Amino acid sequence: MNLREMELFGTLMRVGTTTETARVLGISQPGVSAQLKRLESRLGISLFQRTGNRLEPTAEALEIYELAKPIFATQARIRSRLPAMRDRYAEPVIIAATPILVEWYLGPALVAAGYENWKKTLEIRIHDPVEDLRSRIADIGLQMAVPPKVEFHAHMVGSSALVAVMREGHELAARKRLSCSDIASHPLVCYDADWSPMGSSIRDAFQGCGLTYEPSCTVPFCANVCALVLSCGGIGIVDEMTARSYERAGIIWRPVYDIPDISIIAFHRRNEPLRSVTQDLLNRILAVGENEG
Repeated sequence: MNLREMELFGTLMRVGTTTETARVLGISQPGVSAQLKRLESRLGISLFQRTGNRLEPTAEALEIYELAKPIFATQARIRSRLPAMRDRYAEPVIIAATPILVEWYLGPALVAAGYENWKKTLEIRIHDPVEDLRSRIADIGLQMAVPPKVEFHAHMVGSSALVAVMREGHELAARKRLSCSDIASHPLVCYDADWSPMGSSIRDAFQGCGLTYEPSCTVPFCANVCALVLSCGGIGIVDEMTARSYERAGIIWRPVYDIPDISIIAFHRRNEPLRSVTQDLLNRILAVGENEG
């Protein structure tokens, strides 16, 4: 008996008439009778005897029903769980991301995933993506320069050049591109390399050039770098997306040829199946990364 036949048989056993079985299953009464006849013919046994308007199960039907009770119980559990599954499916995806990736990177992926004109709901957290994933607050993390972590499955979805930012009129502004050596001779606004993956990458580049990485001011985010360079001067190092967003504010930027590009990483908890709506959005983010590559 396949599952469709099992459902017909189980319903007949519970309700006792072909009319009520047709109503429960949403098919016609003649259709129920025809399916029952085909099933009995294929099994080679009679399952029911008609008594008035009711169908009385045979001994064989009672035995089959007893054997099939675990199947019917499982079917009932699945049916009872479906409303909760539908509710979870309708809940918005929660993305934890850094501000610049929300402003400059995420939009095309959202459009491709059907969020244009907000036909779907979404929650975006501007916090610490790693911590939000660990705390199970967010479904997807989006961040630059996240180092490998055993609890996350990570995908590289893009990259950004790291550039030097400075005030207009700075003595290095006349150059088309800079090196770590050029930057090292000026006060540096950058990141704590022991806390920030981006800071660690910049420190490695400095050390690779035989230079000491000694920021005059350390900050947590790229936007902080630009704001403080604009206010107090010096040189900052940020991703190109952030630098472009500050161009109109009086900040200019120059490529730094001996600092490698920084990766943009999308990640989620490892060995944990994603909701279908979350997986679809992640796939769109990955597709945007592939197209940019």
